[in-house]
Amino acid sequence: MLIAALLSLTIGQRSDVGIGNVLQLLFVDDGSLARSAVVDLRLPRTLIAGLIGINLGLAGLALQAVTRNPLASESVLGINQGAALGVALALVFPALMIGNLDTMAIIGAVVAGAVTFGIAGGLGGRLDSMRLILAGVTVGAFSFAFVRFTFTLEDNLSRLVLSWTSADISAARFDQALPLVFWAAGGLTISTFMAHSFNILALGDGASQGLGVDPRRMRFIGAMLAAVLTGASVAAAGPVMFVGLVIPHLCRLWFGSNHRLLVPAVALGGAGLVLAADVVSKLVRFPYETPLGVICALIGAPYFLYATLRARHMA
Repeated sequence: MLIAALLSLTIGQRSDVGIGNVLQLLFVDDGSLARSAVVDLRLPRTLIAGLIGINLGLAGLALQAVTRNPLASESVLGINQGAALGVALALVFPALMIGNLDTMAIIGAVVAGAVTFGIAGGLGGRLDSMRLILAGVTVGAFSFAFVRFTFTLEDNLSRLVLSWTSADISAARFDQALPLVFWAAGGLTISTFMAHSFNILALGDGASQGLGVDPRRMRFIGAMLAAVLTGASVAAAGPVMFVGLVIPHLCRLWFGSNHRLLVPAVALGGAGLVLAADVVSKLVRFPYETPLGVICALIGAPYFLYATLRARHMA
């Protein structure tokens, strides 16, 4: 994560910024254009990339824990797309705005998650894994269909939505990063406190109830946590896909299934992955940039296929 963050701060169009002087430029104000490029342009996007990686990684871990489904993630269950729908509605119909874009994204994510879990039976009786995935795909397709509809509207609005849906963070600012610090810290704290309950949920609903953990209550809390973290990330940077699927899987391979270890590992791993994707986004068409969301999708989509085939083989 630290290496990826350093590279994210170093790589760019200015040739007078390198690994050797980037730390000096961060902490010594010499009034140069090089320092302005590092502090005012690159540092905010580096912070945003790392923070959304933490949020989405923890969201995916929570969803996989409460559903006991290795394919569950905020992208697969439609929560990411629901958050995007909330923001798109606010941009197209300003009269519907409640609070700010963060609030609209969180509302969209919560509603999408509730619909997905409701269809799959998670809010009442027993959660059906196959229906959960199918419901998530349906909710996600419906939500993103409306977002795509905005591409046909007024040119300035369509360009704004198109840039946002591709998760282009090249114009990121500090005021976008500050709320994410709060959400990431809160998500990490709550996930740490829930780690023991996540371990118990892995034993099944019957065993969980026998050990004093209410599966429906934990399912609700975990889904709400994932929806809030996803909504905050989507509002700041756009819908970044598959981070919540890839990172928990990789961390389980490296650290095992104990959530007391997985929570900090997933937070660091999610930040590292998105920061690495930010670095790649600058190098693919240098000196031009590829949107961050495109790079994450190119990484995550093949892994989703692999995870799907592996899960079916294990079944």
